[in-house]
Amino acid sequence: MLLDETYVVFDLETTGLYADKGDSIIEIGAVKMCRGKIIDSFDVLVNPGIKVSDEIISITGITNEMLEGKGNEEDTVKNFINWVGDLPMVAHNAKFDISFINSAYRKYNLGVLNNTLIDTLGLSRYLESNERYHNLATLVIRYNIDWDEEKHHRANYDAEGTALIFYKMLNKLKNNNINTMEDLKRYRTIILKYNNKKALDN
Repeated sequence: MLLDETYVVFDLETTGLYADKGDSIIEIGAVKMCRGKIIDSFDVLVNPGIKVSDEIISITGITNEMLEGKGNEEDTVKNFINWVGDLPMVAHNAKFDISFINSAYRKYNLGVLNNTLIDTLGLSRYLESNERYHNLATLVIRYNIDWDEEKHHRANYDAEGTALIFYKMLNKLKNNNINTMEDLKRYRTIILKYNNKKALDN
């Protein structure tokens, strides 16, 4: 059942918006969540090998000094994927985050990411189709999640907030008689990738 599974909820901070135009990852934040509880975490800064712009520093609070001496993108992504294993991956506006993971896979010849990928943005639009806004800052209010806006746009904090929102969304799905990944995979704006080798409908 969806509510009983373990998920990796993750978020990235990057040097810019476009993975296919030379931007890269500067932070990976993620949590493993099981039955509404965070059971493990992954939070690593990444040295992109270039100076981070003042705009990105302003948004994320991540300075060039903070990135000095940190690991590179290739090693960090490898460590992250090893930590994830074959668990389903969840992100808010997942198309953005996964574009950078997929870009790293291509750049460093890591193969193909096969994990099931769930987008909480698409899930919010499905569950609350009458609502206009579905950004993270809105959803923490809508789902009554404790939130410090000043910590927003740090990957680990956003991942934790997304995880807590996601679990409440799963309870709403149950009320809509969507109980398994097989049920959910029909909604292509919610599940962006489905790994048929991983049977999640226990």
